[in-house]
Amino acid sequence: MSLQTLDRTQWSYAEALAHVQTVTVAQRAVEAAKLPPKPLPAYQTWNPPQDPTLAWKAEAETELLVALRDGDLLAQGRYTEERTHAWGNGGSSSGFGLHSGYHTSIRPEQWREGKCSFGRLTARDWEFIEIRIPRFLVKAIWPDYVPEIVSPAPGTGATPYTTPYLELMQAAIAHFRISPENQGKKECLMDWFLEQQIEGEPVSNKLADAMATLIRLPSAQRGGSKRVLGPDLRQTG
Repeated sequence: MSLQTLDRTQWSYAEALAHVQTVTVAQRAVEAAKLPPKPLPAYQTWNPPQDPTLAWKAEAETELLVALRDGDLLAQGRYTEERTHAWGNGGSSSGFGLHSGYHTSIRPEQWREGKCSFGRLTARDWEFIEIRIPRFLVKAIWPDYVPEIVSPAPGTGATPYTTPYLELMQAAIAHFRISPENQGKKECLMDWFLEQQIEGEPVSNKLADAMATLIRLPSAQRGGSKRVLGPDLRQTG
């Protein structure tokens, strides 16, 4: 890759984490949707079912930190060893201040020594803030997740393999005219999916959430949908 084409975009730690979580949740949701439904327990308890998305996001954060601690992913931050007040004094403050105005590399051993919280990497005697990570490195490990469509072998003349799930997502893209400039709101997409059926069965809330996630760009999950002028495309007819 030449210097002219090198992607020098830097993501904050929060942006990198959001991307890894989006990819992981999309993958796990599709995997979970393919599993047969679990039988209901013989008795019901008052505990409501837990949202699996929370566990998937925690899994994604662990994977990101492991990549940083192992040196597979590089990061920089503003460093300091200066304490301005006692540890933990002042709510969420770490006790450190007077951070450098320049970003320096964070070594794997520093990731292993410190604790990352609220975008800060803090150890007993030092701290990094405003952590940033090259976007292209994050995407090299966690590329944008797109469901794979299996193509037929050359010369077979068969139509490309698809599934009712992929066909329904393609129908949603056409219905809402989804594009890089017009991502649509996830809530509206979910409402539409919940009104559909797959092989005569209604679409579950979990599956609707997964498909609404997969047909939108990861950047739309972080910053909301991009608006375009025109009629309300959510109306049918």
